Amino acid sequence: MEAAGDRRLWQPASEFSRLYANGEEDASVDVAVEALRSHIPFELPFESIWWLADQLRKRRHFTLGLELVESAFERGFRGWRIFYLRALFHALLRDFSEAFKLLDSAIRIAPDEEARKMALFRGRLLAATGEYQEALRCFRENLKFGEDPAALVDAGIRIAWRAENGDIARRWLNRANKFYGANVERIGEFAQRCYDRGLWELACASARQGLDIESGNLPLERLVCRCLYKEGKTVEAIPAIEKLLRSDPDWLEGQEMLARCLGASGRKEEAAHILARTGENANGANLVGLRKELGLSKKEISAAPADRKSARRLQQRIKKNPMKDSELLHRLNNIPSDFTPRWTDETIEASGNTFRAVGSLIHSVRTIILRETMARFGRHDLGYLWAIIEPLIHVTVLSFIFYYIRMKDTLGMNVVLFVATGIIPLFFYLKTYTALTNALKQNRPLLNHASVQPMDIFLARATLEFFTQLLVLVIFAAAIYFAVEQYRFGSILSVVANLFGLWITGIGMGLIIGSLVVYAESLPNIMTGFNRIIYITSGVFFTLDMMPASVAEYVAYNPLLHFVDGVRGNFNPLMGGTRVDIGYAYMWAIGIFTLGLIADRALRHKVLDR
Repeated sequence: MEAAGDRRLWQPASEFSRLYANGEEDASVDVAVEALRSHIPFELPFESIWWLADQLRKRRHFTLGLELVESAFERGFRGWRIFYLRALFHALLRDFSEAFKLLDSAIRIAPDEEARKMALFRGRLLAATGEYQEALRCFRENLKFGEDPAALVDAGIRIAWRAENGDIARRWLNRANKFYGANVERIGEFAQRCYDRGLWELACASARQGLDIESGNLPLERLVCRCLYKEGKTVEAIPAIEKLLRSDPDWLEGQEMLARCLGASGRKEEAAHILARTGENANGANLVGLRKELGLSKKEISAAPADRKSARRLQQRIKKNPMKDSELLHRLNNIPSDFTPRWTDETIEASGNTFRAVGSLIHSVRTIILRETMARFGRHDLGYLWAIIEPLIHVTVLSFIFYYIRMKDTLGMNVVLFVATGIIPLFFYLKTYTALTNALKQNRPLLNHASVQPMDIFLARATLEFFTQLLVLVIFAAAIYFAVEQYRFGSILSVVANLFGLWITGIGMGLIIGSLVVYAESLPNIMTGFNRIIYITSGVFFTLDMMPASVAEYVAYNPLLHFVDGVRGNFNPLMGGTRVDIGYAYMWAIGIFTLGLIADRALRHKVLDR
């Protein structure tokens, strides 16, 4: 720059063009940066501005980039790309409100394909501002697998996780692996997020999928061990952790997990050996807590062999004399008296007391009910109120529809009472079915306890749903009586009989679908669609008495409709017409319940092996 002494004689735009034409891209960018910092007029054709803006972004000259594109806008450039560039630099400078305005302007005037890409960029900005649900909506509407870059798809998967939508994240991961090839980083991140949310079985499966691609990946191997430990799969966890510790002996967390697993299996000598070897590196407080948790004394730990040769001799001694195996002795000495199926003559005779077997069952079911209650309602900030809020939403929405579109009363019955006495009874079926479909899969760790049988889990979940929905019905009935309309109530026994029929139908369908899923993975999805049809045709919107005889003849084949109408008839005598046949409904309910028990008994081992 011979005219560097006189800035007025310097023509940065010409020099930029000359250097760029000669292929000296870095030098041309340096000229542009110096001109923009000196506030010297710098007028370029738009294609050069588009390229230069990208270079300034890569060098993190965000303020200069914004100055460049704003200058181009003032000179009359009004295409969608200038709006996009302005939005980009405003976003990079954390001015999101202005970025959104400019980006919306660009999307309105851009071609369809470019508008789609900018909509995805808008989704990423929404995620940056914490609007994860809206960001996920943008990605669901605009993301194209196989066309968009893999990095953008990975960003979409992360947004789905932050929006707490694990199902979409899982589907997008599978599609990303299909279109872009399985990627260890992508699978590893997915597995870690599943683990952080307590989805240990899914996290373990994903981590193993990553290990199939890259065997020996240390973070994934550690994650598999953590998942097995969290699931309570002690038998699988012990060899997996031992194998990993042979190649990664300094993994302190693994040593502590192994000690816990060995202690839970009754192998206290080996657990003491692990603690003795861990003691040099472990935090003192952690070691003391772990020692107390395993019921080991300081003397037992200090006497344990801390070197590998002594540990190997201990293993060889156990192999030569199995009766010195502490785990085997522990299992032989702690077989519960009611380990065999409870309701057999052998079981009752072995226990010596029928009441003892019943008491054990009640204790197991009660404990699982408490666990289920905390797991289900404790996850929501609203807690137990959610059991009331959910049906309240259904009743409110449908009442508005009936009130403003259809009718203000139904056969002389207040519309709110009509809707509530249709939806809440049907929930006895729907909620019970949902609770039992995945009961074993979601409570698999409980089956590691010898005193817990699969039927305990089914009974606990079904009982919890029955009394939860019964409480909801009582609350709604009382609230409507005192706040909406004072009705004349019929027979409590009739109401309970109809609700019980809906309940056992839900149990039967849950057991049938939960068992047959071993043959058809998509069966629960198909049943979800079928339950929507049941929702419409089971008396929520109408009664048998409202139907013409020619229509009622076919609608009456639905047994749930008879139960719902039977409940509603006790709140208004006009609802319990002669077309309700509770005997027919119970025939179906008992048949479905029986088939459910048969399917569970026949296929339970396959369900547990999944």
